[in-house]
Amino acid sequence: MKIRIDASNCTSVIQGYSRFKNGMYDYWYYDDLTFEMGKSYGIVSEYQQGCMYVSYLLGGQIDLLDDGLKIYLDDLAVSSEDLDEMSWNLEPSFEKYKDRVVKRSIERALKIGYVQDTFENIAEKFLLSEKRYNMRLRELSGERWSASAALGYALGKKIFYAPYNPSMFYSSNFRLKNMIDFLTSHGCMVLLPVGSSTYIKECVDECVVLEQKTDWWKPEAL
Repeated sequence: MKIRIDASNCTSVIQGYSRFKNGMYDYWYYDDLTFEMGKSYGIVSEYQQGCMYVSYLLGGQIDLLDDGLKIYLDDLAVSSEDLDEMSWNLEPSFEKYKDRVVKRSIERALKIGYVQDTFENIAEKFLLSEKRYNMRLRELSGERWSASAALGYALGKKIFYAPYNPSMFYSSNFRLKNMIDFLTSHGCMVLLPVGSSTYIKECVDECVVLEQKTDWWKPEAL
């Protein structure tokens, strides 16, 4: 299954701009891109020049305005609401689920029945620490994304996206690599925006480098 961004009919707006809940903003010069389920991607650009925009776009967090930009799941056109329904932000800090308790929230998600599994097995596969089972997701440090991914997986999500992080964030992070490999082996897609491929190329299946095709413009010019 593929997700395709089609910018061939864009006319009124040639460059995307969006401000996110975490206070960051990003620009992206529209382009045709294709991503596959079951694969992980490092989306690479200079800071605030597209990588986070694309991550949040495919996560259903950016409205598809009436400017010709289309997104297709295989050959079926999808809306931002469709993408939001099937997506999960790996970073809980600015999400509604940030105050959920690790074990309790995953067990409740499993009862819904999207995934036939046990909490114990999921905790083992995502390398969750028993001493942190009763902590809130926002309170976790090094295993925050793994616990978040475990909850999203239990809820049947298929697209896992993230905010921008510097390349060093992905350096020597075995827990993160384990999380990515588990999700992709179960047919999910993982999108990780970053400023350089230096370290992330060791974590993901493919790096997608976004080209800066026009002069960078700033929000005060809007």
